[in-house]
Amino acid sequence: MAMKPSEVEEILQEDAAIRMILEGTATTTGEPFFDALVVNLAKALNTFGAWVTEYLPETNQLHALAFRLGDQLIHEYVYEVAGTACETVIEEKTLVHYAEGLSSRYPDDEELDPEIDSYLGVPLMDAAGDILGHLAVMDKKPMPEKARQFAIFHIFAARATAELQRLNTEKKLQASEEKYRRIVETAGEGFFMMDEQMRIVDVNQAYCRLIGYDREEIIGRQPHEFATPEFQPFLQSGHGDILSRTQREIRAMLVAKSGRQIPVLFHGNKVKTSDDRNLGNVAFVTDLSDHMKGMALAGEVQKSLLPQRFPANAWVDIAASSIPCEEIGGDYYDFIEIPDRREDVNLVVGDMTGHGVDAALLMTTARAFLRMRAGQPGTAEDMVNDLNRHLTTDVQQTDRFMTLFFLSLQVHNRRLQWIRAGHDPAVLYNPADDRIEWLRGPGLALGLDDTMVYRSEMREGLVPGQVIAIGTDGIWESRNLRGEMYGKQRFNSILKRFAHLNAEDLVGAAMEDLHRFTEGALPEDDKTLVVVKIKTS
Repeated sequence: MAMKPSEVEEILQEDAAIRMILEGTATTTGEPFFDALVVNLAKALNTFGAWVTEYLPETNQLHALAFRLGDQLIHEYVYEVAGTACETVIEEKTLVHYAEGLSSRYPDDEELDPEIDSYLGVPLMDAAGDILGHLAVMDKKPMPEKARQFAIFHIFAARATAELQRLNTEKKLQASEEKYRRIVETAGEGFFMMDEQMRIVDVNQAYCRLIGYDREEIIGRQPHEFATPEFQPFLQSGHGDILSRTQREIRAMLVAKSGRQIPVLFHGNKVKTSDDRNLGNVAFVTDLSDHMKGMALAGEVQKSLLPQRFPANAWVDIAASSIPCEEIGGDYYDFIEIPDRREDVNLVVGDMTGHGVDAALLMTTARAFLRMRAGQPGTAEDMVNDLNRHLTTDVQQTDRFMTLFFLSLQVHNRRLQWIRAGHDPAVLYNPADDRIEWLRGPGLALGLDDTMVYRSEMREGLVPGQVIAIGTDGIWESRNLRGEMYGKQRFNSILKRFAHLNAEDLVGAAMEDLHRFTEGALPEDDKTLVVVKIKTS
């Protein structure tokens, strides 16, 4: 039976799509291949987005090797798998297609743009059937089922799988070569070698000069014996971890023979022969004293940009704390005064991806823009939407983005209004009925899509005694020396236990509990907490 003209046209279009993707990826390998794949796949299938990922089973997350969203190409984006369409792809190891109604199927997917309507995803698996990642497209319009389109998808999933495996192998080889180069090139730094019991068996003169001990005084001892009491538990507990991993960086504080404290960075490596025999565990030690002086000054400047106190208010009691994991960080909180709503209390908490100098600079830029914009006419929604457009321009070449929670407490009607841009939901606790409520709402993180429109959520009926807490993920994702995560459940229990305190004491109690939980473990992210308590009058 002869095919209809429309069927012929459809086949020709699909063949053209295959050629487009092949031509776009034929001359590229490595990371550029994944960029070319998602760009050409989205063009060929005429979808709003396409992405290829690697799966992180330890955290049940997907790490984007390349993510095309509209006209933007995003890297280093990490996506929580639980409760998403991607979870079905990963768990069932099969192609998943939703022709329409994606948002209604996954209402708890907080990162999902509510405008995305359809989805097509396929797993990337190795020969053993283990998940390496996935390839997916999504669109704002329905995506009808087409058998040839699915076949095209499988073809390029196989190509992506092969390239991902090749790239992983290449990275392992490069890592091995880099270890050798570092041994040769960094001999001027402090260096020591350890046995399996983490006893120092060899040391260079640079390390001896750094801490002021002779070689004979160092050999046979363990690295933690030269650390401050604060860092000794971390170095002792990390022995097994250091021995089990090929490479690791650790910041610590050493104590010289003279008693002088020295901030250092350990570069730890497990050195093996080509036939996998262990030659020993080595560490290069960099003196960070000069670096830390400059960072400490920068940290003081950054602290001065945070509100030193919140305006006195008869209705609410407010307190906050922000602790960077380095001297400066990417977390931020502020009190925003809107000229035509001076009676309202407006708070903002932000978290720039990463930490350190680059995150701090971007966060300072966002703070300055938000304060400037607050002095102009418009609503909180206008402010956040303008900030997103501004930030997208600033970070589009950096692979950075920022989460934000904007909270407005309207005094005249005891109403709560908020905008959530990819940030963890705030917590509202009501001691009267011992109930926790999450202040949720849709919205991507800022800096990802300049066309995103942010809308506010609202809640009526605030009553005395209620507590609102806005934190950054560095709090609940903190880990102790056993690798256990602090978690939101423990945070909520602390919130309940100390809800009777004023805001400042409650913040202090929460951060003190976090410190006790993580004692001895080095922080891996900035930690910020803002607490609002509704007063009785």
